[in-house]
Amino acid sequence: MMEKKIKPCIDNEQILKQRFIALRDTLDLLSGKWRFSILLDLHYHEKLRFKDFFEVLKGISPKVLSSELSLLEAHRLIQKKIEYTPTQDITYYALTEHAQEIWTVLNTLIDFGLSNRQQVMKSLYPDKEG
Repeated sequence: MMEKKIKPCIDNEQILKQRFIALRDTLDLLSGKWRFSILLDLHYHEKLRFKDFFEVLKGISPKVLSSELSLLEAHRLIQKKIEYTPTQDITYYALTEHAQEIWTVLNTLIDFGLSNRQQVMKSLYPDKEG
């Protein structure tokens, strides 16, 4: 009997492996409970001080926030900036240029999530409109 080999859509297995690793790395980076929220809030507000995050991220602890901000900063998705004023220096966080690349991906995921939710709701409640 002849053995069937599953043929990947990319012939070069090295490229396929690199793409798989890149996807896994990206999913690992963004899979933290708060990371999407931090990135989205910085996208919508442009800059936030450490204490501002507690207004927009309900339920996050200072320790977890500090850890998540450090991780996102290490991956060059956010940056800590200091605004010098006559009365005090204000430290805040903002997205990096590198982080702007992620918006196509995030918007695609959000659009899929909205569409998928609608499909699931239709199948669970076929008699309901909208």
